[in-house]
Amino acid sequence: MDNTDLRILNLLKGNARMSFQEIGNAVGMSRVAAKKRVKKLEKEGIIRGYNTCIYREDEITLFIDIVTVPGKYEDVLKYVTAHTAYIRQIFRTTKENHIHMVAVSDQASDLKYLTKMIRKNCSDGIAEIHCHAVKEIIKDVYGGIGYEKRSASERDGNHEPDRRGKPS
Repeated sequence: MDNTDLRILNLLKGNARMSFQEIGNAVGMSRVAAKKRVKKLEKEGIIRGYNTCIYREDEITLFIDIVTVPGKYEDVLKYVTAHTAYIRQIFRTTKENHIHMVAVSDQASDLKYLTKMIRKNCSDGIAEIHCHAVKEIIKDVYGGIGYEKRSASERDGNHEPDRRGKPS
């Protein structure tokens, strides 16, 4: 991968619907050459897909961190991948026996039930489980949210941000 590929990836990260002509113009190549570059990045698995970020004011995002008992990692992982409808992402981290998940719902009760069922059905395999709801999104390059430095009073209530992290 060279600098042109990196520039193309950065362009697509900001707008995956960009035309090959627009990409080519931005990096100084033809539409056909830009298309070949993008197709090569797709074939190599560097570009794995294209998503649409949909903003829903009523969505609640929950981070769930599970540390499994040694020898039970695969059992817990199998359960959370097969039986959890609200989970959008599951990550294996560098911490031993650690699973990090992102769950989303428009109802807090759904997420409470989700964590209750994980605790119940994996009780013999979980050493620790921690859940944290997202209070504010500060930066999300995929969702089009940039970082805006604000004072502590703005972050802590005088100008309460909306769920996208923008002051209301």
